[in-house]
Amino acid sequence: MKHLLRIGTALVALLLLGACGRQVTVRIGVVAPMTGPLAQYGKDIANGAQVAIDELNSEHFSIGRKRARFELVVEDDKASPEEGKAAAKRLIDAGVSAVFGHFNSGVSIAAAPLYAQAGIPQLSVSTNPKYTRMGLKTAFRLTADDIQQGATLVRLIREKLRAKSLYVVDDRTTFGVGIADEVERGVKLKHAPVRLSVDSKSTDFAAFAGKIIDANVDAVFFGGDEAAGLPLLKALRKAGSTAKFVVADAMCDVSTLKGAEGSANSNYYCTVAGVPPSWLSSGIGFMDMYKAKFGSPGAYSTLSYDGIHILAQAMQEAGSVSPETFLPVLAKGSFSGKIQGAIEFDAKGDIKDGTVVIYQSIGGQLLEQRNLL
Repeated sequence: MKHLLRIGTALVALLLLGACGRQVTVRIGVVAPMTGPLAQYGKDIANGAQVAIDELNSEHFSIGRKRARFELVVEDDKASPEEGKAAAKRLIDAGVSAVFGHFNSGVSIAAAPLYAQAGIPQLSVSTNPKYTRMGLKTAFRLTADDIQQGATLVRLIREKLRAKSLYVVDDRTTFGVGIADEVERGVKLKHAPVRLSVDSKSTDFAAFAGKIIDANVDAVFFGGDEAAGLPLLKALRKAGSTAKFVVADAMCDVSTLKGAEGSANSNYYCTVAGVPPSWLSSGIGFMDMYKAKFGSPGAYSTLSYDGIHILAQAMQEAGSVSPETFLPVLAKGSFSGKIQGAIEFDAKGDIKDGTVVIYQSIGGQLLEQRNLL
């Protein structure tokens, strides 16, 4: 009996060792502004990624015949290029297999060479074209870039809103200047747009709003983040301006409307480079999971959710969590974004056929406007 007991104990031990050997831990980094004026965007990104991680772990997702246990490593880049590089180094040191981030274009561009040097794939929602034009094999973009988004904004301003005069304002950030350049180049109105820059810390927004009102323009396009965009919008509305206020995806979120404190209640239009959950039936499942954990998702929660799934699929197809092994698969493969649909990347690392959606603020909500596309 003792002999049989020893055999049984040994078999159990071997089975346990085998089970341990059949599991692989996958660490994926998420990096965005988690503090400061843009923290809500960073939290939305982290939350969307966490929903994907929890879903993958519950599904017993396998890579190379081993059950994968996914872990999220979250870093705060404070929307700063220097902080972004420091955060990138921490993620590299933490041994992540891939990174989803950064949010701000200037931060993504600054950090991208570090990930490239380490051979770690970086999947970003930053829209400045330069990000994927630095010749880095590790840089991928999950959204349409500023060229595509700019074209949509131009059509909105010219053909749908029928603006005859325009003020173009940027906040001097890489993203803000880039998207404002695209709009200014493409809009081609009878009277050339007036182009000016603002600074969230030093601009007298009341005086600046006065200049715009004196110009009596039909529309104002602002390129940049909420730190300068919201004070400008509030100053304009306080001064009595009813000009159409048009912005890109850094100010197209429910948190933006909340921060606007009623100033975005009318004539407020924005774009998001990405597909909303309502377009595919699988988006309903995402909404249910997200609401159960975090409440209503932000515009970027869907993108990080899809991004994590795409990275996991590339690892599964390659049969490895090693970046050098699954990176070529990520570059050339076709993946199923549960919300974005079929995903492929071109030779630069840009998403093929990126979608841009227009929203309008109506009744305190951002409502999709397919008739304006």
